[in-house]
Amino acid sequence: MRSSLLFLSMAATLATVTACGGSSTTVTAPEIVTAPVQRTIIMVWDGLRPDAVNAVDTPNLYALRQAGVHFVDNHSTYPTFTMMNGSSFATGSFPKTSGFYGNTFWTPPQAGAAQPIPAGKNAGGGNQDYNAPVFTEDYAVLSTLNDYYGGQLLLVKSLFKTAQDAGLKTATIGKSGAAFIQDLGRGGIFLDENTVLPASLVTDLQAANFALPKNTPYAYAAGAVTLAASNGDPTARAGALTFALPNGLQAKDVTDTTQGNPEDAANKYMMKVYTDFILPKKLPDLSLIWFRTPDNTQHAYGPGSANYRKALASQDARLGELQAALKANKMDANTNIIVVSDHAHSNVSGPTSLYPLRAITASTSVTNGVTNAVLGNRDAINGFSVSGDVRTADLLTYAGFRAFDGNGCSTSAMYGIKADGSNVQPVGVDTTGALCGTANAKYQAISATLPTPVASFKVPATMPAKGIVVAANGGSDYLYIPDHDAATVAAAVRFLQSREEYGAIFVDSRYGAIAGTLPMSMINLENATRSGKGQPDIVVSFNWDAQQLVNGLPGIEFESTGGNRGMHGSFSPIDVHNTLIASGPAFKTGTVISNPTGNVDVAPTVAYLLGQSMPQADGRVLNEALVKPASSASAVVKAAVVNPTAPATGLTFKVPTDLTGATVDAALSNGSYSINLMVKDLTVDGKTYRYFDYAQPVRN
Repeated sequence: MRSSLLFLSMAATLATVTACGGSSTTVTAPEIVTAPVQRTIIMVWDGLRPDAVNAVDTPNLYALRQAGVHFVDNHSTYPTFTMMNGSSFATGSFPKTSGFYGNTFWTPPQAGAAQPIPAGKNAGGGNQDYNAPVFTEDYAVLSTLNDYYGGQLLLVKSLFKTAQDAGLKTATIGKSGAAFIQDLGRGGIFLDENTVLPASLVTDLQAANFALPKNTPYAYAAGAVTLAASNGDPTARAGALTFALPNGLQAKDVTDTTQGNPEDAANKYMMKVYTDFILPKKLPDLSLIWFRTPDNTQHAYGPGSANYRKALASQDARLGELQAALKANKMDANTNIIVVSDHAHSNVSGPTSLYPLRAITASTSVTNGVTNAVLGNRDAINGFSVSGDVRTADLLTYAGFRAFDGNGCSTSAMYGIKADGSNVQPVGVDTTGALCGTANAKYQAISATLPTPVASFKVPATMPAKGIVVAANGGSDYLYIPDHDAATVAAAVRFLQSREEYGAIFVDSRYGAIAGTLPMSMINLENATRSGKGQPDIVVSFNWDAQQLVNGLPGIEFESTGGNRGMHGSFSPIDVHNTLIASGPAFKTGTVISNPTGNVDVAPTVAYLLGQSMPQADGRVLNEALVKPASSASAVVKAAVVNPTAPATGLTFKVPTDLTGATVDAALSNGSYSINLMVKDLTVDGKTYRYFDYAQPVRN
């Protein structure tokens, strides 16, 4: 993608730091705890961009921001995934400390172990496949992984365990997986989209005539929980509306204005259980309420779409219901509310110079979830994306690697339509079932054109030598090389550097310095306990453009194949810079904080408000926002750009519109690849905290 001139010009004004190892900090004693215990509610608005907060779409949140503290330079933990940041909220830490690598990660088989890989059910009661990379937004999957790691899925004590050990009551509500990871030890009240814990809460809610999530019985022994005949499915959510492309595939209809927030009823149900029963009856001292809004709608329709704005209004209504309940229960004056997003969100698209935006004639009818919208001609101003999907395992396989991602044959409407109207990735049909295992299955795979065609990339029971497993995660991918062959790692890195779909690349320090890359330790992603046991060997961000407008909002990126219109997970400044707002008796009023802050700072700050401390946390107490801070010392902030020790050279850069790699980008003839990693170091009370603004590939 084209360079972001704004961010490159920023880089030019900053100090340059050459990377030769991990970032270092000075360790000091834990902060003195003096704050009184104050009820605190953390409300996570999944995927909320800071520029989404306004008086029209989010009047309640806008008023909260005006009344309280607005942190204007907050940072999501990279990779900017939900579960990665769920672990940061839980522990106040990065993976270097917590050892957690969600959303999707792989547990390589441990040779000679009594249990080589995890084994267990998912939230729906089915058997979970752990031979492939596993998606962790599921309480049952997290429980299985926690058991597999000996109760140490998170390697440090969490905020919720800290509160519980102090005798405080806790409650976690909301999104599957993200809510549960806050309380892995099940020490408090829990309600998500799949179940209710503990059993006593099941009894209490049924006695109070509340429905339960329909999967609740799977969390208990057979017959222990019986749903009422009228229970229904209170946490159900609808799929996105789609329309047909000329190639026959279904694309999500970004022009739809009718669906709104697909999980509106589910969120309203969970908030009602909290406000009408849990809050007044159980009186939790610490609560976390995490709804998948507006993230889910952004994935479906993209930031800036009509349904995105309806999703914002839906989530804002939930905040209003929470505030009303606090007032009705006379708790508003002594309760802190922290609203934070796990990450922000970008539109999915490749460079519009290669994949022009296209008009879509808006639909006038919907039948069984399919609209009658029609794809039109190129429209650079008001058009929509039909590009951005990348299947890393497929590209690696075509290039001669043995690569797998755990998935079979698939198709996506977002592989891209070129300027001449042709499709980047044609649709094939496996008439015999030889490729996909099912006759007449459709597929899209450049590797299907090889002499020995491949269209399915399921992980084999026994990995071949020098094999690669890709954990596809959206805005970034993880690459695992289970035999740790250094030559394979170096070759894979060079391949990624040569393809313009990919952005900044980070590699495990065990492989030494690799030209053009930075060590994973530099961005807090290396954990000795998880090396070879869940930690990737390579982490690569997809390429991004922070300035390109789609749906009227800046920010686009490539994504792992998923057919989404919106995505996150990249090292783009759009994905990284997320929302943090706080209001209540502990916080200053009408205050804007310009110091860099991060999601890792939320847990230690909340612990302080509860009269506790989290000495193992990587984050800090946000004293500058507090009425009664633990310290009144002033912070010093220095910005810098970090570069690899040496660029990669002798490369030929392959354009994304040619998956074979035969078409070289003639505009980039020097063959050099490097990275600009933009950082801010904040020093206070003798300790330095590093915040990452973005990481950008530099090709020339």
